[in-house]
Amino acid sequence: MSTAPFFPKLLVCCAVLLVLIVLHIIPLPILELTILYVMLFRPAWFKNLVDQLYLR
Repeated sequence: MSTAPFFPKLLVCCAVLLVLIVLHIIPLPILELTILYVMLFRPAWFKNLVDQLYLR
């Protein structure tokens, strides 16, 4: 388990989501492709991120 504090990870996640939202305004399907990738391949980094955010 990582020893990094919870709050900076939350800020990074929010910043990434904001960047994806801004890129979503431009007619590029970046957000949709990212969601599709996570749904199809279920990467371990995504599960670890969700566990770190919600299991605190």
